[in-house]
Amino acid sequence: MGEAEIALGDASTAAARGKELIRVGLALECPIISARGERLVGRAKPSRRHLDVAVSEFTRLGMPYEAARARLMLAEVVRALEPQVSEAEARTALSAFEILGAERDADAATALLRGLGVRAARAGPKNLGTLTKRETKVLELLGQGLSNPEIAQRLYVSRKTVEHHVAHILSKLGLRNRTEAAAAIALVGSVEDVSVVAHVQLTNEMSGVSDERDTS
Repeated sequence: MGEAEIALGDASTAAARGKELIRVGLALECPIISARGERLVGRAKPSRRHLDVAVSEFTRLGMPYEAARARLMLAEVVRALEPQVSEAEARTALSAFEILGAERDADAATALLRGLGVRAARAGPKNLGTLTKRETKVLELLGQGLSNPEIAQRLYVSRKTVEHHVAHILSKLGLRNRTEAAAAIALVGSVEDVSVVAHVQLTNEMSGVSDERDTS
């Protein structure tokens, strides 16, 4: 409902609805409701502060799809005054959407980036389930911020072996560098059975999108 009100030009009603969601969420001690309210207010006003809160809350709650949607809204809000921040948020959102297989949202993020004059090519969903056990362990350590020498020491292998593992991981996941690999594991939350986790997370969240758009 809130997004429909914004689309119809009734941003003030949408903002009031968002504030009510925040109030209800706090009263019920339900951070998901509060986060959705913050996101709605942030988009309706528009307000970077409210969207920043929404991103933080959805991330803390382990809801990468909802966090990415909030990031994309944030990128839209700041694109005119802070194009560099907009680009960074849109890129992060795009990576999340591609990891989760949210094609339509990924297209929207790509369009925003191109509107900023940034070359953005779609990479498609990442097949995280193709990693070997050793590669999965290396990815986990990457997610913890360890360097190649530190990973080699932890796994009792040579640095060259770790370099090969990292190269294979990046290739299999369609990622460009270690930073994106760390972001992938941060988004999913765990490298164990990560393809299953990502699929379940996306299915659960996507099934609630239409309901959220009716109420927020």
